[in-house]
Amino acid sequence: MHTSPRQTRLHLLLAVLLCAAVGAGSSAQDAVDQAAASDVEVTSYGTVDMAVQDADLVQVLEMLSMQGQRNIIAGRDVSATVTANLYDVTFEEALDAILRVNGYGYIEEGSFIYVYPAARIAEIEQARRRVETRIFELYYLNATDAAQAIQPLLSDAGQAVPMGAVEEGFNPDESDNGADAYAYTAKIVATDYPAQLEEIAALLKELDVSPQQVMVEATILQTKVTENNAFGIDFSLVSHLNFTDLTSPLSAAGELFSGDVKTDNAMAGTSTVGKSVNGNSGFKFGVVKDDFAIFLRALDSVTDVTVVARPKVMCLNRQRAEILVGRRLGYLNTTQTETSTTQTVEFLDTGIHLMFRPFITPNEMIRMELYPRLSSGDVQLETNYTVPNEDTHEIFTNVRVQSGETIVLGGLFEEQTTMSREQVPLLGDIPVVGNAFRGQDDETLRKEIIFLLTPSIIADERLWEMGEDGLEILDAVRLGSRAGLLPFSRDQITADYNRDAIEAFRKGELDLALYYANNSLRTASVQPEMIRMRDTLGSTPHEAWNRNMQRRILDREIDLVPADDLQPAPAAPGEAVGAETSRVIELPQLESGTADAGFGAKTTPVTRAQND
Repeated sequence: MHTSPRQTRLHLLLAVLLCAAVGAGSSAQDAVDQAAASDVEVTSYGTVDMAVQDADLVQVLEMLSMQGQRNIIAGRDVSATVTANLYDVTFEEALDAILRVNGYGYIEEGSFIYVYPAARIAEIEQARRRVETRIFELYYLNATDAAQAIQPLLSDAGQAVPMGAVEEGFNPDESDNGADAYAYTAKIVATDYPAQLEEIAALLKELDVSPQQVMVEATILQTKVTENNAFGIDFSLVSHLNFTDLTSPLSAAGELFSGDVKTDNAMAGTSTVGKSVNGNSGFKFGVVKDDFAIFLRALDSVTDVTVVARPKVMCLNRQRAEILVGRRLGYLNTTQTETSTTQTVEFLDTGIHLMFRPFITPNEMIRMELYPRLSSGDVQLETNYTVPNEDTHEIFTNVRVQSGETIVLGGLFEEQTTMSREQVPLLGDIPVVGNAFRGQDDETLRKEIIFLLTPSIIADERLWEMGEDGLEILDAVRLGSRAGLLPFSRDQITADYNRDAIEAFRKGELDLALYYANNSLRTASVQPEMIRMRDTLGSTPHEAWNRNMQRRILDREIDLVPADDLQPAPAAPGEAVGAETSRVIELPQLESGTADAGFGAKTTPVTRAQND
């Protein structure tokens, strides 16, 4: 059969179309099968459920973009196979999971998400990072110590420079006379990336806090040593002797001598004070916990007591303090070289010297590092030079006491010898026979030095809160007297408070602005502008201000009472012993509807139960 060329071309074209149709059907079937094996769904709650197996990463990103309606753009070098089953995760968690395991990451800019290899991500972030310089001002922490503390947080490109170092000691040196040293405050100049600077700021905020303070009341006593207490005052002590159990401060010594002390007074052990060759004096004593005046009166009944010094020293935690009561003996110190000789005047401190350092521990305990010293000396003149001589008695110890208790240190003695000569004029000068007409009287006076130290922890924040509450009460009383003021006087007070509140708000001092706004509303309650400012700053309604202040004061006072001192209420008849009891505290509360909570407001009692 003869076939024309035209028919041949038609047959070839039909064959090509048939093959293309068969291939297209096969590709569509493969796509359907792969789509069936790869399922990405975004729930109505915004979470993602994903089940893919051996799927192309670019295709999974495309499905995730379409289902989550997010703009995801992948780079040319993004190619991997993903197998994952994720349930109820966020869009960011799903994206991070499928990218991280394949060594990729993403950067989000605006409404676009760009996918790159992890190495490329690091290069982009490194190129975008810029170092910044920030100045951190320190109020309590030493700048050098702060620089060492933040050193591990700095990156390779970061550095920290401490400023504001303080010279040690108080004595001026000749080399710094007329120096032009700037009066720096303690600061740290840190240069690093923003992330590192934020970590440094958080660390310095925790370290640079106000240190605790200790008030130490030191009393230095000088007692006369007689035959009745030849070995001094013995303070091998009674544990926590409570002087309030004694009948009277005037009869304290007699009761202690006779042993007439209540049997319930806790005594861990007693010892006899003033044991001598003549026998026991019978005086018993203990650790001084309170009632310091009774202790001194009782001690004065035993022997002659002189208060040499009674300073009060407030020092920071872990900082040393010194007390010196005595003389400074001057002498020449000669320094000789080949070309010159230099003489300087130096001093030898003699007398009563006390050094201590407090360490505050938990539960209001204080560890005291103590170094009392009793010294005497003189300067001996030799040929061409002077030699200082010193006799010392020293004690170095560490003790731990409760805040407010008194530490007693004794056993340091000093002697003073007085030589007296008496004779009959002329006759006492005759050799041999003159001994009958002259006399000699040598007296040695022996004294013991006793140190009494009472350390107490100063609660600065608590005192500040009490002071603030006192100022609020004072303002409430002062503003409460407005009923007796003329109308224009009340208007002037209100205008002044409004002006102060607005100025404080503009300066960013929100607490001060809230304080003035509340005072203004207590003077005149109908002020829409001040009410809006108070509501914006988050204050409570002004009619509840007085009640909240009283409750805050009562809660703080209850917290100060130790739990052991709170005695439970007696059980009612028929009530089981050990059952949970409660205390009822009466608090004043304003009547509902009271428009003014200032001075003179009518109150009604309200009860609040508190479990012991």
